[in-house]
Amino acid sequence: MRNRILQFALVFLVAGGIIWGLYQLGYLFYVLTISATVVPLAVIMIIFIENRTAESTIAWFLVLIFLPILGVIIWMMFGRNPRRRRRNRRSHDERMLLKQAIRPVRSLAVSELPPNHLKLANTIRNFGGGGVDVHTASQILTNGNETFPEILRMIRSAEHHVHIQYYIYRNDETGQAIREALIDRLNAGVEVRFMFDGLGSYMLGEGFLKPLREAGAKISAYDPISSPLFIFTANFRNHRKIVVVDGKVGFTGGLNVGDEYDGKSKKFGFWRDTHLRLEGRAVKELQATFLDDWLYAHLEGSDTWETFAGEGAIEHYFPKHDVETDGAVQIVTSGPTSKDPAIRNALIAAIISAQRSIWISTPYLIPDNETMTLLRLAARAGLDVRILTPGKGDSFTSYYGTRSYFGPLLKDGVKIYTYNRHFIHAKLFLVDGKIAVVGTANMDIRSFVLNYELMAFMYDSESAARLERDFIDDFDVSIQLSSADYVKRPMRFRIFESFSRLISPLL
Repeated sequence: MRNRILQFALVFLVAGGIIWGLYQLGYLFYVLTISATVVPLAVIMIIFIENRTAESTIAWFLVLIFLPILGVIIWMMFGRNPRRRRRNRRSHDERMLLKQAIRPVRSLAVSELPPNHLKLANTIRNFGGGGVDVHTASQILTNGNETFPEILRMIRSAEHHVHIQYYIYRNDETGQAIREALIDRLNAGVEVRFMFDGLGSYMLGEGFLKPLREAGAKISAYDPISSPLFIFTANFRNHRKIVVVDGKVGFTGGLNVGDEYDGKSKKFGFWRDTHLRLEGRAVKELQATFLDDWLYAHLEGSDTWETFAGEGAIEHYFPKHDVETDGAVQIVTSGPTSKDPAIRNALIAAIISAQRSIWISTPYLIPDNETMTLLRLAARAGLDVRILTPGKGDSFTSYYGTRSYFGPLLKDGVKIYTYNRHFIHAKLFLVDGKIAVVGTANMDIRSFVLNYELMAFMYDSESAARLERDFIDDFDVSIQLSSADYVKRPMRFRIFESFSRLISPLL
């Protein structure tokens, strides 16, 4: 970490020295003038030949024309197309070797599903999703009061290792409780690997991490903001939430770690969210995802692919642990370096497969044209299409950007509900009451293309029935919008929506 800070400081010193030298020579004005015209034009040409969506291209053109210098800086950090996620050759090679070593123990497609569900599962697999496991039990955890006690219980029962990864991890009562449980297991000889996103958890300082490190935990920040490479990675964040205990039990879903996710925030009050507990064979997919990210982030550590999949190691990190249960689970991951947007394509495939209903819960609704069209067509075809969004937003642009899409959806018969009990953060998808999806991805362009995300698809399991009950409870405390009410909204809301819609391709 110290080396990265020194490198970052060196970059600024060199840049400052060059600017000072140009100023002393009297050339700074001319350089800045040329840069303010030539560089933005060059960026516009790059965006043009990338063949982005029309909305994204126009939005970037406007930013670069009216804010040329600032626009170039924003584009460098947040606008460039994804590049290969490779810090150095070592991390790339280690991750490839790990994938090859664990291929025999990973999930395979199965034929025990009903024909229509098997067809969807195989389609998702062809899009880049994982295999389908019938030997995995799933449990829906509703809100923080069910999620955090269960995660703590499993951490305290760990015998070999605990792997933990979050986008946001707070140094507060909730975060400290998990840290103390991890330290307790470290003192008992259990391995702990602790990873957090370098931007989402940028406030997580050494004061919090030092006790973990001194107890023996291995810690990594994913693309930290102190890295000189941050300008190239700022836009591509790791939004996954993963906990794996002994390779047998895993957790994923919408909740980060912090008091607000347990309903203790004065700003948000009650926080509605959903997490998922998995036990059995599909946990290997959570483990594989965590370790792939770990080998990328933990460059300075001693872990290699052999640590997890070498002789005698694979049975600890990828143990055989089958659970007899109804239904099946399929893990789907995607990110900016994926060949295709696997999660987005998987959700589109699920929409197409629907025969009766499509229920969606998302805090941010910024769909692309294809997703938007399919939802409208499904509603026109007579399917029960419902979308649950927050009645109170946590961001101006995302809140009004979401509402800007309500008009066409309502017109075609999609039922829009706004949650009326503070904030809802759950990322849920339910098709025909039989196919349930829980995970980390929102229904927006950022989750589909720019973030590293994970979703769990569950077929014919009890979790689908539990999710349906939760949806009904949420609808009961929500306000259903009508086209008439939406049309009557104040003019200032229309302006806010139009502005947010304009920049939504940049979100």
